[in-house]
Amino acid sequence: MVQDSSVRRFRVGLLAAASLNMVLVAPHAMAGAGTAAEQASEAAPENVQAPEVAGPETIVVTGSRIVRSGFTAPTPTTMLGADDLAVAAPTNLADLVNTLPAVKPTLTPASASNNSNFFGNYLDLRGLGPTRTLVLVDRKRFVPTSIYGLVDVNVIPQALIGQVEVVTGGASAAWGSDAVAGVVNFQFDHDLDGFKATVQGETTEHDDHQGYLVSVAYGTGFGGGRGKLLAAVEFADNNGVQRQDSRDWGAKGYRLITNPAYTATNDEPLRLIAADVRTANASYGGLITAGPLRGIQFAPGGDPIPFNFGTALTTTTMIGGDGVRSNANAVLETPLKRRSAYGRFSYEIADSVTAYVEASYAKSSSNYPLALPAVNIDTVTIQRDNAFLPESIRDRMFTEGVESFTMGRYSSDYAIALGELSTKTRRFVGGLEGKLGTGWTWDAYYTHGKTTLDIVVKNNRITARHALAVDAVVNPDSGAIVCRSTLTDPGNGCVPVNLFGAGSVSPQAIDYMMGASKRSWYLTQDAAAFAVQGDPFSIWAGPVSFAGGIEYRREAANVVADAMSAASRFGVGAQIPWKGKVEVWEGFAEFVVPLAKDTSWADALDLNLAVRYTDYSTSGGVTTWKAGLTYDVDANLRFRATRSRDIRAPALAELFQGASQVNSNIIDPDTALAYNVRSPVLGNPDLKAEEADTLTLGVVYQPPFMSGLRLSLDYYDIEVNGVITSLTAQSIIDRCSAGQTQACGAITRVNGLITNVNVLPLNLQSLRAKGLDFELDYKFPLDAVFAEAGGDIGLRALVTYTDSFKLIDGQRVQELAGSTEQPVIQGLGGAPHWRFNARAMYSNDPFTFSVTGRYTGGGNISNSYTAKDINKLTHSGRLYFDLSAQFDILNSGDRKLQLFAGVENVFDKAPPITGGGFNTSATVRSLYDQIGRVFTGGVRVRY
Repeated sequence: MVQDSSVRRFRVGLLAAASLNMVLVAPHAMAGAGTAAEQASEAAPENVQAPEVAGPETIVVTGSRIVRSGFTAPTPTTMLGADDLAVAAPTNLADLVNTLPAVKPTLTPASASNNSNFFGNYLDLRGLGPTRTLVLVDRKRFVPTSIYGLVDVNVIPQALIGQVEVVTGGASAAWGSDAVAGVVNFQFDHDLDGFKATVQGETTEHDDHQGYLVSVAYGTGFGGGRGKLLAAVEFADNNGVQRQDSRDWGAKGYRLITNPAYTATNDEPLRLIAADVRTANASYGGLITAGPLRGIQFAPGGDPIPFNFGTALTTTTMIGGDGVRSNANAVLETPLKRRSAYGRFSYEIADSVTAYVEASYAKSSSNYPLALPAVNIDTVTIQRDNAFLPESIRDRMFTEGVESFTMGRYSSDYAIALGELSTKTRRFVGGLEGKLGTGWTWDAYYTHGKTTLDIVVKNNRITARHALAVDAVVNPDSGAIVCRSTLTDPGNGCVPVNLFGAGSVSPQAIDYMMGASKRSWYLTQDAAAFAVQGDPFSIWAGPVSFAGGIEYRREAANVVADAMSAASRFGVGAQIPWKGKVEVWEGFAEFVVPLAKDTSWADALDLNLAVRYTDYSTSGGVTTWKAGLTYDVDANLRFRATRSRDIRAPALAELFQGASQVNSNIIDPDTALAYNVRSPVLGNPDLKAEEADTLTLGVVYQPPFMSGLRLSLDYYDIEVNGVITSLTAQSIIDRCSAGQTQACGAITRVNGLITNVNVLPLNLQSLRAKGLDFELDYKFPLDAVFAEAGGDIGLRALVTYTDSFKLIDGQRVQELAGSTEQPVIQGLGGAPHWRFNARAMYSNDPFTFSVTGRYTGGGNISNSYTAKDINKLTHSGRLYFDLSAQFDILNSGDRKLQLFAGVENVFDKAPPITGGGFNTSATVRSLYDQIGRVFTGGVRVRY
């Protein structure tokens, strides 16, 4: 084929530029935008192919109830098909979706470890929080797996998923509540005929993050083509990463601490990001923290020895010295085990009427140590007559006239609680679907789902028993060491504990002081719907398309706990039982109206209108709507726009939950001290639905002189009012200190120190997010560049620019774009300005090879910080490279045998040190890769 020389030169240049940019130019060009505005990227899925602007196939797109192709719909939509899943080879589909630039991996096993309320994989479009992303399965709602209304991707049977549709725009008018940021629909492959299986494994060079996936699916027709049977099972397991110090960057002990040299008038900052941060108020064997004996610690065996204090000393932290580097024990990635099964039976019971039933079961589980300073540091009072106290210390206490002292002990030898979490989800769907006349289709269904989440915390300290056991004395009658309480209550069963020296705690004392707490969530969903779609009439430009229907949904939660957990008697996992339910009635309608067709000024001009009325049993009625326009200038140029009103209704937990007892590490700006406080989480039955106004404007262009090249640029502006927000304890304290008086009401101080911060959801804030999405996709035969070469080249670039991301609460405007801070619960946090990835793929049967460069930008630690607030204001972004390859041993008709392998983060790039986030991490876990280099390999079979 003869190619125009200019086109050939363009292709050569584009191929060379993409390859060189990926390796050399991209990170430096992005860095030139400034640290506070560095570009970011999350990896694109391999071989993501959105539908062409015009093409022979029609694909159901979740952005609309009307059947349209992804690039035809007015709302930007990304399709991940079977080929994309095969090339990316994810062990969990959430891992693939999280690589899209418009998705933030906010709640994953690596970003939210030690947080049992958000155990699992939850999707977060635009970083607006997982509660504002609606997850569908086969375009139907799935039973929630969280009291916050979220759907854990782990419990969706994944073996038979044929494609994933991601809508990055408001879609509440089409699909209901929660579709503020968009919709992710996992679509089963109902057309599978035959058998397919995948077996793969993964590991790191650290001998952790080891896992496997076994996936089997089968489909067959019967009854002369009237019936179809589908079945699938899947087994997956990953052992996670147990300790942060297993990585070089984690072993350096970086943390955010207060600066003891700070004053309001000097040049010292209030906060320090420092390495080798250790506890100044605890050691493994016990440390006397106050009085004339301060600075004595107890070695193994109980011998008193001097404690070496480090530098930058405060009451709780220091740099260097003999203290505990507590964040080294933090779990880096929680382990995860998944099991699932799915079956579907359908049969054409009459002409144009098909009945179907589906049943699925999934279980995901995890267990890991809750190694956190908030629960592992004992602060105990030791009396002078303590039976285990070394005599040399007792003598000094007599000499100094000291009756007691306070001792801090990091109890790694007996009090590391072990969390065991298990989610079980059962779901049944039954329905009828069919055709009416010419071009009309209908669907009626009922679904019932139930999720049970069990959270068991073993080796959990019983607070009252611990206090009794610590107060050990000598029984004057027998000479035996007993609890002081036993002298007055001989039958109380108390076993005294020796806390002097690591390893000194007896098994008998452990059995007495420790127990297992249990709390469970029972979540149910019943839903029924009837929908119809067709072309009711035609006008001057063609047929008008219509979709409409009614829906009913009931969701309920019953949260239970053992009696001791309900009474907050354990150190971890207190839970006040509660229950609640919401019933919802909805009616919706959608039209696509052709305004022009094949005219001198337009190939097509279509108007998309949708409206939905929703009545909630808790908060009343609300109306959502959408108006969209697509304008095809010609076969190569399309403009599109949408304006919509969307909602998020309050979740059951936000409405009804009782006071869950939580502890938080805080820095008190009024005293410049860091310490632990109670921060109970409460529900609020007076919450109203959030309301969002969304605007998207876009252009799609396919140059006529470059066959196969597609470019798109979309602008989005999302404003959410009445945002239901639960601030962290630290954020509440900071707001109060800054003069926001309504935040002060949640804080309790005793003798000048904070003892309690209530975390209460409120319709407190507004949220405004604006930005751009750019996509380049180009596939061409290599012989178009090099005449004698074979195979095809695929180039792809995805860019997301977050221009602004503001939280507004009336008194304060907080700009999060260009920063990486994490001030609130459930995902709302910093958003680097840029996210970018580039991929080059070469295919030449039987071999396929691809390299992906993904960049996540850096920014300010916090946009509100100045040099007086912290010693490090900004940090750089990170560029990661991934490699993948596939080789077809057999590829003949429906029979296929394929080997595949891949390496993620090829150069083992460490994350930036930012001073933390949740769970004492040294980095922002929701943005940057903490696992490092990961090797994957496996085999696929189909026949």
